[in-house]
Amino acid sequence: MIALFESQVTSAATRTAFEAAVEVARASERAGDWVTARRVYQRLLDDRSINARCRSSVLRWMGRTYAEDGNSDVAVSLLEQAVEAGAAAGDPGAEAHALNGLAVIEQTLGNLDRSEELYTLARVRALEADDEMLLAVLDQNLGTIANIRGHLQTALESYESSRRRLRALGRSSFEAHVLNNIGMVCTDLGQWEDADVAYVAACDACVRSGETGLLRRVEVNQVELWIARKEITRARERCESLLQHASPEQNSSPWIGDVYKHYGVICREELQYDHADRWFGMAARAARDAHDLLLSAETAREQAELYWAQSRNTDTLQALNAAHNWFSQLRAERDLDAIARRNGRLEERFLDVVRKWGTSIESKDVYTQGHCVRVANVACAIAELAGFDTKTLFWFRIGALLHDVGKLIVPEEILNKPGRLNEEEWRIMKRHPEAGEELLADIEFPWDIRPMVRNHHERWDGCGYPDGLSGESIPISARILCVADVYDALTTTRSYRSGFDHERAVEIMVENNASGHFDPEVFDLFLSWAATYNRQKD
Repeated sequence: MIALFESQVTSAATRTAFEAAVEVARASERAGDWVTARRVYQRLLDDRSINARCRSSVLRWMGRTYAEDGNSDVAVSLLEQAVEAGAAAGDPGAEAHALNGLAVIEQTLGNLDRSEELYTLARVRALEADDEMLLAVLDQNLGTIANIRGHLQTALESYESSRRRLRALGRSSFEAHVLNNIGMVCTDLGQWEDADVAYVAACDACVRSGETGLLRRVEVNQVELWIARKEITRARERCESLLQHASPEQNSSPWIGDVYKHYGVICREELQYDHADRWFGMAARAARDAHDLLLSAETAREQAELYWAQSRNTDTLQALNAAHNWFSQLRAERDLDAIARRNGRLEERFLDVVRKWGTSIESKDVYTQGHCVRVANVACAIAELAGFDTKTLFWFRIGALLHDVGKLIVPEEILNKPGRLNEEEWRIMKRHPEAGEELLADIEFPWDIRPMVRNHHERWDGCGYPDGLSGESIPISARILCVADVYDALTTTRSYRSGFDHERAVEIMVENNASGHFDPEVFDLFLSWAATYNRQKD
């Protein structure tokens, strides 16, 4: 790198001093001593004898130290000055390097649009400078942006372009990085044979260049591929090999946490649930120690699948919630479409779990099969008319599906009693809203569903239970759910009567509401839905 300046620095003495100073700064950077590195770079910037191209590079290097030190504002300012210095020098190569450095910082900050714009401009300047190495780097960086956004085919094309340039340059160490990226994208695309070829080539490149750290990461990624291909024995053997050769120092490395997570998945696939739980616990601790949000989220997601397989509904929801929270934090920090897609898959599993749990509730009561789903459908229709947005409606549906979870404490003989309940039986039945809230107390859902569970039997006039709330002191979600719950109760056949048809059920509700059972505004929305239901039926 320093040799690039030989024709630019005015004298041999100046050039030698410049090279020596840069080497001191680089050594300080390698040692993590950013203060010393910056002090050296500042002395170089104060030297009026260096030209604009050298100034651009020093500003860029100095900006990098601030970025490494977490001071992105100063880093951005310095990189912008580096871009200006490169442009002032009429040197598209210097300008391209500075633009690339600025784009990297913007990407780290989650400003993907700005980052892509800068990478693209840097690529234009690099083409003008005929800088093949920088073009290879930029192709890889643009591939990373596409990958983050979930544009996997575009990412693959960029990575392949980078690989071709690196191969032509004979830069095997850099080629290993891009091959690893190609392997990950091909795995996500389900192009498993191509992924396998890329990973094998990446391993070979790592061995040739002595990149031991990257080699371990590639080997870990191969495990994920083999698990996807159901090559469980091969995946287990690789995990055991990685763990056997890990040094005590490496046990704090993020890739070790990934090995723990993969081992947990392997044990789960082999139905060794206790072992899987232990490995996932180790992965979670490793993620926590490394402050690795992505590993924390992925581990929690895999734990949820373990608990789902064991029908541990509460544990499943807790793990899903933890994963959702971590993925949401990642999306907040880095606007990742890939994270949004993972959250979408998590939310589908949330629905699977609560539907399954709802079925287990209803299996005790022969008269309410499908009650939770029917209530959720009507309640969501009303909530949509009330203006609930899509995200809120999703979690509202979760609450509606779980509103009767407290009936798990009610004996079957009470739930299925053909006649009226006696005083003691009614006391037990009336406990189910509170019991439901207690069952869900340890699960912090992204949207608070507990008021729906606890208060769906409250009445507008204050004559409901368990808290005797009235009017707007009843949460709006519970007021909506109350209407839907009563409607389904009326239209469902019981031991002591047949279910009413839609028209008669609505008439009864109108009559009852004269005494103040429902929130008038919510009930008007219900009547609007009921009218629409009639038209659709006709």
